[in-house]
Amino acid sequence: MIPKIELLTALCKKWMRLGVGFSGTEPALEEPHLEELIAETSLIGRYDVRLIEGMAGWIQEHGDLINMSLMHKNIKLADSAVIGLVSDLISGAAAQKFKKIVKYCTPKTQPEMLIYGSEKSEETRTAAVKNETEANRRWNLYFVDLRIKSDAVFQRNLMLKLNHNLARRALFGAEMRTEILNYLLEKERSFPAEIARNLGYRYHRVMEDVHGLLKDGALVRYETGRKKEITIAQPFADYLRQIPF
Repeated sequence: MIPKIELLTALCKKWMRLGVGFSGTEPALEEPHLEELIAETSLIGRYDVRLIEGMAGWIQEHGDLINMSLMHKNIKLADSAVIGLVSDLISGAAAQKFKKIVKYCTPKTQPEMLIYGSEKSEETRTAAVKNETEANRRWNLYFVDLRIKSDAVFQRNLMLKLNHNLARRALFGAEMRTEILNYLLEKERSFPAEIARNLGYRYHRVMEDVHGLLKDGALVRYETGRKKEITIAQPFADYLRQIPF
């Protein structure tokens, strides 16, 4: 079943917010959750090749900002063969971390066209098989023309001005500690168990970073009944909200 045009438009808006140059619409008002967006695009993007091309271009330019733990979590919600194909097609230094996702990806059991609808044309199917590559054979996904639209992606400094969560990743690293800070900036206060559950991290690993952030003075702990709630120390929270400057 072809998704409603509103769903395709919503994905375009999210990628536009991240700096992909789609025309005919406006960027999303809120910064999207990157790894969820990649997973969703691997599914819905098969109805619109522009989404696959835009996603691939963004990853090629800014893939080092992807949190691979969250990407591993979201691969279960994705079309992993599409993710694997994209990882094989992209290149460059920023894309190298993302390429490690292939060990969690599974190829299609039977050959099929990458873009839904293109399989209806015998001419298209024939051309796709005629020009097949190792990546096509590896993932059992075929296409006639797919362009990595890295030239349609904003440069890093412009993209980060619109997306503060990613800006903090660029500064502190796309790691768990940064995601804990991003989560607390959005929720203001939370418990370590809640953070671990919502972000998909193991509780004991979250606690390791929480203890480190408490020791550094970045977090403050409050007693709430028998639970210990945490929040970001106000001066540090004010600083984080100013990134990028």
